Amino acid sequence: MNDTSTTVTQVWILEDHQVFAKHVRRLLAGEPDIDCPHHFSHPDELFEKLRFTTERPDVLLLDLGLPGRDGLQVLDEIRQVLPELKVLILSAFDDRERVYRAICNGASGYLLKTADPDEILGGIRDVVHGASALSAPIANMILQGFARYGPVQKIEPLTTREEEVLRLLVKGFIKKEIADNLDISQHTVDMHLRSVYRKLHVRTQTEAVSKALRQGLV
Repeated sequence: MNDTSTTVTQVWILEDHQVFAKHVRRLLAGEPDIDCPHHFSHPDELFEKLRFTTERPDVLLLDLGLPGRDGLQVLDEIRQVLPELKVLILSAFDDRERVYRAICNGASGYLLKTADPDEILGGIRDVVHGASALSAPIANMILQGFARYGPVQKIEPLTTREEEVLRLLVKGFIKKEIADNLDISQHTVDMHLRSVYRKLHVRTQTEAVSKALRQGLV
């Protein structure tokens, strides 16, 4: 990524709320070390731009409430195309599972849309320099999560296939999608999930995802 001490940080925005996007672009336009040449309202527009140009951003501001596709899925697709890109979530969503999944799937930070202008600007500069950017409520949520669940428990090692199933589960895939992705039957997926639940000492999909994220299993 570019050195922001000598160059201008290129920021792109993927946000379908036109008024909010305009507000953010106006904010960035006032900064001498930040340039925001592109705003996209739909994921397809972003990927089309990446496909037909060599131009690349240093930071992508990503909303999770996008049309036609889940923002976490878009995050995963972006990480596959540009694994080194700094993706800073800027979202109204503050539910625990979505936050954990975003961070686990490679987001460099997670700011709420209620963040003040200085927090957004500081977050962009932080992620460019390799630090994380978290709104205070998000940081508190993560810390409280660790405190509530206590020390990390040792678990029975998962098989390679069980790890694959769990990884797709964390990404939000349903059983049929997991089966199609791994070219196995839904019955086999159920079998692996039962084994995963037993090894993780959980009873539900939500508990399995939460524990996998907390303990860094995927």
